[in-house]
Amino acid sequence: MRIDVTQAAALLRQAEDVLIVTHVRPDGDAAGSGCGLCLGLRALGKRAYLAKNPPSMVRYEKYMVPYFAPEGFEPRFVAAVDTPGPAQFPPGWEQLAERTDLAVDHHGTNSGYAAATYLEPDSAAAGELVYLLLRKLGVTLTAAMAEALYTAVSTDTDCFRTAGTTAQTLAVASALRETEGFDAAGLTRRLFCSKTPSRLRLEAALYGAMRFPRPGVCVMVLPLAAISACGAGEDDMDKLSLLTAVPEGVRTGLLLRELADGTWKVSLRTDGSIHAGHILHTLDSRGGGHADAAGAVVPGPPEAIEDAVLSILDEHMINKQ
Repeated sequence: MRIDVTQAAALLRQAEDVLIVTHVRPDGDAAGSGCGLCLGLRALGKRAYLAKNPPSMVRYEKYMVPYFAPEGFEPRFVAAVDTPGPAQFPPGWEQLAERTDLAVDHHGTNSGYAAATYLEPDSAAAGELVYLLLRKLGVTLTAAMAEALYTAVSTDTDCFRTAGTTAQTLAVASALRETEGFDAAGLTRRLFCSKTPSRLRLEAALYGAMRFPRPGVCVMVLPLAAISACGAGEDDMDKLSLLTAVPEGVRTGLLLRELADGTWKVSLRTDGSIHAGHILHTLDSRGGGHADAAGAVVPGPPEAIEDAVLSILDEHMINKQ
């Protein structure tokens, strides 16, 4: 059942012993949204924890690890944030998909698995929706809440540069910046302005090997050997797919990154004229995302993945003519 922010707030107002689930390999939006909701519920006097789900990057640990549920915690209410379907639940928590009471999400591909879903696919980040929920609940924002939610909103919009950034996104960000004690400028520098030498080497390698197999399409492939040669770690992988959209004239960018288990992370960026989420859901039923950004994890080899994605893109272009 799809509900609005008022109904979602009413559910949370009555909820007790809340466990908050974030999607596997949580990014800044998942980590920040989960943390913001957890802190907001605690401010209302509720017991609330995050389901243990190792963050994908060190920079997001502060928003997750301190709030992991203790062993033996039995939730009476399960909420999921930024998690479009059961396939995105982290390992060990898949069974919670069937008993999720509330999903707070902005993915148009949300499967409707929760008993109630507060879904706003036009929102740029789940962090926006959590902010609106906390306002509806009458929570007074703290600097910690504002930092977590600003991380969510800013990272999912590449510092407010993506096509999905809306007037609401900017209004939420503005309100968060005004929270007493929150250093938005300092956080922005840490998230977007500072890069490690290994990240810079990684970017140089990708730019040096970029290809343009179709007009307006950029492809970058990043095997494990190249990652190792650059001395890069997982934190250096953050938002790498955005590099595919940098060359002038590119409308669709494809990044294929090899993972430690030999599978490949597929990241697709578009200008919104082709729905990235639909493309990758066609590639793999567990893939999906938004109109301008989507992801999937599939077996290799990378040449076959690239051919498959380009074939789907070609079909979509033919159907649009």
